[in-house]
Amino acid sequence: MRLPKYLSSTSFRIAVAYAGLFAASVVILFSMAYSLISREMEQQVRVGVEQESRLLDRAYQDGGLSNLANMIADRIVPGGRSDNIYLLQDATGTVIAGNLPSMAPFVGWREFEIQRPSTKLGNGKAESIVAVGSQLTDGSLVVGGSLRGVNEVQRHLLKTLNWTLGLTVLLALTGGIVMGRAALRRVEAISRATCDIIRGNLSRRVPVRGNGDELDELAVNINHMLARIEILMGNLRQVTNDIAHDLRTPLGRLRQRLEKARNRAGQCEEECQVLDTAIEETDAILQTFAALLRIAEVEAGARKQRFTDVDLSGLAETIVEAYETVAEDNGQKLTAAIDAGLGCRGDRDLLTQMLANLVENAIRHTPSGTAIGIKVARAAGGVLVAVGDDGPGVHVADRDKIFRRLYRTQQSRTTPGTGLGLSLVKVIAELHEATVAAHDNQPGLRVEVSFPVAAMQGGHEIV
Repeated sequence: MRLPKYLSSTSFRIAVAYAGLFAASVVILFSMAYSLISREMEQQVRVGVEQESRLLDRAYQDGGLSNLANMIADRIVPGGRSDNIYLLQDATGTVIAGNLPSMAPFVGWREFEIQRPSTKLGNGKAESIVAVGSQLTDGSLVVGGSLRGVNEVQRHLLKTLNWTLGLTVLLALTGGIVMGRAALRRVEAISRATCDIIRGNLSRRVPVRGNGDELDELAVNINHMLARIEILMGNLRQVTNDIAHDLRTPLGRLRQRLEKARNRAGQCEEECQVLDTAIEETDAILQTFAALLRIAEVEAGARKQRFTDVDLSGLAETIVEAYETVAEDNGQKLTAAIDAGLGCRGDRDLLTQMLANLVENAIRHTPSGTAIGIKVARAAGGVLVAVGDDGPGVHVADRDKIFRRLYRTQQSRTTPGTGLGLSLVKVIAELHEATVAAHDNQPGLRVEVSFPVAAMQGGHEIV
């Protein structure tokens, strides 16, 4: 089971750390209080026992064992449970008075446990005693005090510690969850904004609350950066568009003039050859400008307004039918492995061009005898569209570069093309929130376009 996001957030982890710190602090403070209170209460019991022992000793000095026995008897509550402990024995060890059983005489302080009968004041459990013993001329005396009160206070302190520790951790974790969720909502808002920006919406901005905290300061700085990037990207696109528009018209006129010159050249073979080459070069330049303008149009994102449910499976079958004969004429074989009923939400014309560019790229840059395959299948998390071949392939160092604009590998420089086919494929895929990657087809090259998670819509699986 996956934990909620806020449980793995930094603020929640800090709250957990502080909860641990507070819990440790509570334990240390309570341990100190426990020790101090226990020592102080035990010391009070010892002081009381010592005073009682001196008083009884004076009584013994004044009247002997009989006077001492009478005084002890007066201090013992009949049928009750006194915290004062007495034991008076003669020289033979016989108990004369007190509420302790006979024991070997001792001198000085001693702690021990006794088992006293259950009464309404006690449950008969073992009871801790601190006592002082003294040797008399004709017997022995033990005067003690029960540590029952001390033990009860200790139990209450431990119980209070458990409750306090539990409440401290609970409140700290609750506060951590609340703070974590609040911080996570702000981070998610920033994340959503950055995702929109990654998809090409450079006008998107990170939300600012206006409370002046560090996240607001970060958001303001990001927005300033985005504004600057938007201006720079807009200027770059404008320059590209202006160049393409401004040069396409004179190049078109130049081509017309070359056509007229070619028609007038008549039978001059050398002149015709030069003019034909010039016309081909002009057509290539016009195609390059057309592709650049097409890429700029797609990057602008305006085509998203035309998104509809597109049957990718049917679209791929149409591409196979259109290019099967072209591949055969080139000495190649085009095959298909297409799962039915797979589709996406997108622009049909752009997706058609994307698939056509992938197939044309494979046909154009592989030799005769190459097998080319187009695949549309369900994949983990969505739909996979792939075009692969068993040709010479692309060096691993060039696989990411082939999607750059105007980039051509060394072996493809001798083949016709603008170097923009795969660039347009990548731009179209990104418009549809898909990812593009080139892989080793062992042998050959395989270009894969992975669309996001599929969802049923309009009778097709729409991603």
